[in-house]
Amino acid sequence: MTPPKSKNTRADENDEQNMSDEGVGNLFSGGAAPSTALAGWATPPSPAPAAPVQPVAPRPVAVVPAPAREAVEEPAPAHDDSATAKPVGFYVSSNVANRFRKLGKQSDLTHTQIVFLAVEAAVEKGLAQVVEDARRAPKFQSKLFAVAPDNSDLRGLGPVQLQYKPTRAQRAVIDGLVSEAGLPDHTKFLAIVLDQYLPGRRDA
Repeated sequence: MTPPKSKNTRADENDEQNMSDEGVGNLFSGGAAPSTALAGWATPPSPAPAAPVQPVAPRPVAVVPAPAREAVEEPAPAHDDSATAKPVGFYVSSNVANRFRKLGKQSDLTHTQIVFLAVEAAVEKGLAQVVEDARRAPKFQSKLFAVAPDNSDLRGLGPVQLQYKPTRAQRAVIDGLVSEAGLPDHTKFLAIVLDQYLPGRRDA
C-alpha cells in the first residue's frame, strides 16, 4: 500500500510545479494576458474628467461721485448801447443855464458828462438832502395844518431848455434816482442837482 501513496504525492508536486512555472512565465514573458489584479496594477488609471471652468463675473466697480462744483457766476460782459443814445431836454433857470454853458466852454466836458457829474455829486451828498436844500419856504405856513411841499417852486427850475444825450440804460438809471428822490419828473431832478453842483452863485 505504501507505493501508491508515494506515486500520488509525486504527481501533486509535478502539478504544482507546472502551475508555478506557468504563472511566472506569463508575468515576465508577456505571453498570456495578466490576471485581473495585475492588470489593474500595471495600467495607469485614466485621468478624471476636468471640471468645467465657470466664467467669473466681473466685480462691480464702485463709482465715487465727483463733488458737485459750485457754480461760479461770471460777470456779464459790458453792454454797449451807445446806439440808443438820444437827446433829452430839460428846463432850468437862466442862472443855471449860464453856469452850465460856462463850465462846458472852460472844460473838455460835454453837456452829457456835466449832467452825469452833477448826478453823481447829488448821490454822494444824499438825494434827500439835495431835495431839501432845493426847496424854498412855502408861501403859506401854518403851525396847525400840515402844508404839502411845493415841487413847482424848487431852486434851479426855470424856462431855459438844455439838452444832454444819455443812452437808454443811462436814462433808466437817472429815472430810478428821480423816483428815489420823490420828485415827479426828470426835469426837476436835473435842475436842482445842477444848481447845487455847478460853480458860481446858486439860485436864491
